[in-house]
Amino acid sequence: MNDKLPTIGFLGSGAITTAMVTGFCLRASVTPYPIIVSDMRQEACEKLEQQFPDRVTAAKSLQECVDHSDWIVIAVWPQAGKEVIESLTFRPDHKVINVMFDKTVEEISTWMNCKVDTMLHMIPGTFLAFYPGPIVQCPPTPEAAEIFGKIGKIVSVESRYQAAVFGAVTGCFAPMFAVLDHLIDWSVSEGVPEGAATEYITNMFAAVTQEACGKDRAGVHTMATVSTPGGINLQALDLITKAGGFDAWVNAMKPVFARTAENIPKT
Repeated sequence: MNDKLPTIGFLGSGAITTAMVTGFCLRASVTPYPIIVSDMRQEACEKLEQQFPDRVTAAKSLQECVDHSDWIVIAVWPQAGKEVIESLTFRPDHKVINVMFDKTVEEISTWMNCKVDTMLHMIPGTFLAFYPGPIVQCPPTPEAAEIFGKIGKIVSVESRYQAAVFGAVTGCFAPMFAVLDHLIDWSVSEGVPEGAATEYITNMFAAVTQEACGKDRAGVHTMATVSTPGGINLQALDLITKAGGFDAWVNAMKPVFARTAENIPKT
């Protein structure tokens, strides 16, 4: 039996790679997977190596990262994906994870020099640096779920089109922060100290969201629609509904989804 932990290599050392590496090193240290990072910008790799010297190795090149890794996470800029992949030599025993939002594993496989053992798509988030948030994987891949489930909650879907739906929803990160930002500004305009407003509003939304995480679909719907008659929650819900606030969120998803699902068949 081989008890040696697989080495995880990252092509690209941007925000997503930094978050995942940080999650592995700080929150999943009980299972110390060796990590290799690579990037066109060597300083980005060296920064992660300096931060986690016992776990992370900065490769001198993208190919060096590929050569010394078992699992390879493709996290380069999507615009550079084809050029980068075509420049590299993979092995048949490699296991490859794509996190480029607008690429499919079928497309990427045509750029590679050989057919690899495993290929799947993932949608991680920068929150993985500090919180075990959702990681979408497609198709369901138990071995990947075992590894990356150490830093996040694996949500499996069968088709790349379904994953693209979740990819579009990640476009709500900034709008969600904007809701907090606007409510903080309003509270401050009413005389609340900025620090207190920020602490209360961010933590209130964190608590409400955490409560929702323990609910099924019916439970979330109940929380979103059932309020005390005449209460302030029902009043706010009614006002925002009449102003088209909720429709605006769903309508925003349509053009965003057109980008994440471009050329991906609905299967």
